Amino acid sequence: MNCVSALAFGCLLCASAGGAQPGQMRGDGPAPDPKPSGVSRLDPGLDALIAPGTQVQFVASGFGLNEGTTWVRDGHGSGFLLLGGLLDNVLYRIAPDNTVSVFMEKAGYSGDDVDSVGAQTRAGRSHVLLIGPSCSGVDPQGRILWCADDDRKVMRLEKDGQHTVLSEGAGGKRFNGPNDISIKSDGAVYLTDNDFGLRGAMKSPLKELQDAVWLIKDGKTTQLITDQELGGIPNGVTLSADEKFLYLSAFNKMMRYVVNADDTIGAGSLFAQGVGIGDGMRSDSLGNIYSTGGAGPGLVRVTAPSGKLLGTINLPVLGAEPKKQICATNVAFGEADGKTLYIAACDAVYKIRLKVAGILEGPAR
Repeated sequence: MNCVSALAFGCLLCASAGGAQPGQMRGDGPAPDPKPSGVSRLDPGLDALIAPGTQVQFVASGFGLNEGTTWVRDGHGSGFLLLGGLLDNVLYRIAPDNTVSVFMEKAGYSGDDVDSVGAQTRAGRSHVLLIGPSCSGVDPQGRILWCADDDRKVMRLEKDGQHTVLSEGAGGKRFNGPNDISIKSDGAVYLTDNDFGLRGAMKSPLKELQDAVWLIKDGKTTQLITDQELGGIPNGVTLSADEKFLYLSAFNKMMRYVVNADDTIGAGSLFAQGVGIGDGMRSDSLGNIYSTGGAGPGLVRVTAPSGKLLGTINLPVLGAEPKKQICATNVAFGEADGKTLYIAACDAVYKIRLKVAGILEGPAR
């Protein structure tokens, strides 16, 4: 699979620009050299966000490949982290004490023809199929949304436990593979759709729509921008803290678009470019963007509202056999104060405490 089609999973299927060598993090060849976790301060402004000496903390491991992180508040000063298990086809629930349980089975693919679905990739030395959900979120009514990638639908969990199809495409054509969402306070849903949900990716005969960014609002699904207009296959998406801008990632480039009064987008400009861009991202309450690049080198990039790179949160590299995939795919703010940043890192999940709260979706309940 070439690097273009590979970006259906946010650079996990190819080496991200400036990242670790492909032969080290996936496929054949030796395991990479071990590296400890840490924080790289590239600008003094990072100290206002992360206190010097703050450590990256281990949460859980054994997921193979993961994505789709969201903190769900319970209305009692606590909550839990949702995490998409891409190999297991489930949404996991991770409690504040790091206990892991299954929140939802068959969350990415609800059918029974598993031999015909799932994008193909490698995780370390392993050959794997990506069948699970790659996004999750909470709407203003407190309902959980998720990307059922191989069902090619955006789903919603109702208060009575029923599963509702929020959207499966537009104009009688189906999505290719819903990848990431960002939910506005008025309920508008911004979605990136790419070939992640198709066996064979862009070569699949089942591909019906051009990869694009979509707006789902008031029962209508509207195309906002295509991959060609964006300049690459769309992947990560997030709103700014004040909801005036929409950030989109493609390859190692992050674009910023003005959000219009009707929730469509206007003029766009290049916001940032480089390592740590290409997959999931989220904004804190001051407008700083925390972004990931997918495969290698396993870090979270911290970018100021001005576009200046402030530093990186570096995840540990185990450097042992069996070789593990090196990556950071998604982030989510969590805990009661919103000051814990959770990081999906393929086989593992990590967290780090911040000095600034992040944006939490949904009502406080």
